[in-house]
Amino acid sequence: MRPKVFENRESLGVFSCSTPSIIVPIIVLFICQEAIANTEIISFLASEESDVDFSSTTTLGSTWPVLNYWNNQGHWNVDPALLDTPLQQVCEPETAITPENLFSCPHELWVALDLDDESWMTYPKFTLRLSWPASSPADFLLEIYGPQAIFARLSKQQDDSTIAGASITTPHLSRTGSTTTRLKYARIRVVDTGVLTPTPDLSPSAPQAVEPIPFVLILEPLYLGILPASLLPTVCFLVPLLLGAALVTPWIISYLDHFVQQARQELHDRSTAQERKEL
Repeated sequence: MRPKVFENRESLGVFSCSTPSIIVPIIVLFICQEAIANTEIISFLASEESDVDFSSTTTLGSTWPVLNYWNNQGHWNVDPALLDTPLQQVCEPETAITPENLFSCPHELWVALDLDDESWMTYPKFTLRLSWPASSPADFLLEIYGPQAIFARLSKQQDDSTIAGASITTPHLSRTGSTTTRLKYARIRVVDTGVLTPTPDLSPSAPQAVEPIPFVLILEPLYLGILPASLLPTVCFLVPLLLGAALVTPWIISYLDHFVQQARQELHDRSTAQERKEL
């Protein structure tokens, strides 16, 4: 009785895989990047509301940096709050770490987001992305405020003379022809999360100096409400690449399968010849 001949199909069956299994590694190759920074992202609607005139106040007005269509990113450094400080309590009136002025806390940054440019008027949703080096241990909190919310926060100021100059702007036609504004304000708070290094000459309870945390802010619209503008070139590159791979992969598999069948037949012939010699 002749023994059965088992073909080595496992080692030669790699070319029988489906097209999706070939495309997935290509997607991972182009999308995955080395993680060299931490990122916080917040998406928000560009809703319209009545503007508030802060130009006559001493604490607001033109002192805050602005991100807009022509300058949608910036780089800043902020001193983090002490280790183990809850983020929600940083620079709040209920805590002892806030100064007399609610908008001049050293552990936060306020940035005006000008969304009224004509090039951005067709986008109803935006995203604000904050990135900082992985070598700088810190936690960030991003919040978006409208002009009315800023006015309400400003009204908490104990010095009534500070808010005396702030008022609801009289309706007028802006450069976009609207009587309202889509202007928003971003509040960025940061707290230290580093591990303290024991020092022989320093008491464990004594506060240690913390370096300012550098970070980058990028403001951009969302296509279809989900796709950041900066990723559009990558998507435009991947789509034709994946379509081409889907069309070419079956042809490549079919071409290589011819050689696989030849290899299988050779293995079968060798096994058969070996069996005949043994008989």
